[in-house]
Amino acid sequence: MKNFKIAFCNRPSYDNPLGGDAIQMLETKKYLEKNWGLHIDIITDSQQITSDYSIVHIFNFLTYKITRKFIERAHSLNIPIVSSCIYWDYSYAGTYAFFDLWAYPSHINKWQANILHNLLRLLGYISPKPAGISSIFRKNVREFIKMSTYIAPNSEEEGKLLMQFANCKNVPQNKFCTVYNGVQLDVKNILPEDFFFTKYNIPHKYILQVGRIEYLKNQLNLLYALRNNKEIPIVFVGQIYSKTYYKKVKRLANKRGNVFFINKVDHNDIASFYKYASLHVLLSMRESPGLVNLEAASLQCPIVVSDERFLPLNTYFPNTPYVVDPFNIAQIREVILRAYSERKITNVNLEVFSWENVAKQTYQIYNKILKNEL
Repeated sequence: MKNFKIAFCNRPSYDNPLGGDAIQMLETKKYLEKNWGLHIDIITDSQQITSDYSIVHIFNFLTYKITRKFIERAHSLNIPIVSSCIYWDYSYAGTYAFFDLWAYPSHINKWQANILHNLLRLLGYISPKPAGISSIFRKNVREFIKMSTYIAPNSEEEGKLLMQFANCKNVPQNKFCTVYNGVQLDVKNILPEDFFFTKYNIPHKYILQVGRIEYLKNQLNLLYALRNNKEIPIVFVGQIYSKTYYKKVKRLANKRGNVFFINKVDHNDIASFYKYASLHVLLSMRESPGLVNLEAASLQCPIVVSDERFLPLNTYFPNTPYVVDPFNIAQIREVILRAYSERKITNVNLEVFSWENVAKQTYQIYNKILKNEL
C-alpha cells in the first residue's frame, strides 16, 4: 500500500484549538506512516483533493459545510471515502446559547438542563442552529453516511447514535467499522515532584480538570458542587475558549478560593499534572470518549466521568467506580468527595486504546477498500 496516497481532510482551523478530532487525525497519520509507510497529506481545502489520491479520509461531521465539500469532491472523482464521524448527542451541549443570553446562572442544574435540552431538540426541527441538532445537519449526516464507503465511529455506541439521529434505513451493518481512540503519554519526561509543584506554583492533593474553558466542559458545576469544600485545591489546565463563560467561572473561583487556572502547558509536562493529581474530573456534556479521561486513567489517576448519556461509557470505562449526572450538584459533590478519599483506579487496556491499535484498525479499513471487499 506504500504507493497509495491518502488525503486526511479536516477543517482549516483544526489545530486552533487542537481538539479531539485533530488529535485523532494527527496520531493516526503518525502511526500509519511509521508502521506501514503510507503517504498521507492533510487537506483543508476540498480543491486540493485530486485523482492522485486512492482514499479520502474525512474527520468530523459537525463542521458539515466543510465536510460536504470534501465528500462531494471525493465522490465526483470516484475516490472511496472513509468517514471518522466523531459524533455524540449535541443536544445538551447546544444549550449554551440560552445561557449566553442569560449571562449564566451560578451553575447548571438538572431542571434547567432537561427543560432546555428538550426545547432545543424541538427547535432543531425548524432552526439551522445549533448546528449539531438541526434538521439541516441531520439531512447532511444522512447523505454523508450514504456517500461514505466506510464509517469509522470511535465506539459501537457512537455508530448507533449516529444512525438514530440521521434516521437512516437499509444501511449495511458492515459499512460501520469501529476505530477506537488512543492514548500515549511520554512518562519518561515526568517532572520530579518538588520541581513540578515549584514550577507551576500549585498545592498538593489537587483535583484536576484538563480541557478548554467552555460551557461544554462544565467547569462551573465542578466549582459549584465543591463551593463549600474550599480546603480542596482545584486546578484547571486549558485554553479559554469562551470568554463569557470564563468570566462566570472565574467569578465563582475567586469567591471560593483555592482554584488555579493554567492556560498553556508544555506538552511534555501534561503527564506530570495527571501523575500528581489526586483526582481528574470531567463533567462534560459530550465526549467521544474524552481523551483526557483516557490520559488520566492511563497514569493511574482516578477519574470522575459523566454518565452514558454523554460519552461511550460501556466501551471505554465499563468498570469505572465514579460516574455522575453532570447536572446533579448533590451527586457530583458526593461522588467527588468519595473518589477523593478512596482514589480507586479505572483500569484502561493500553493495548486496545493505543494509537498503534487505532492505526491498525484504520489500516484494516483501507485494506478492505483496496481489495474491494465491501
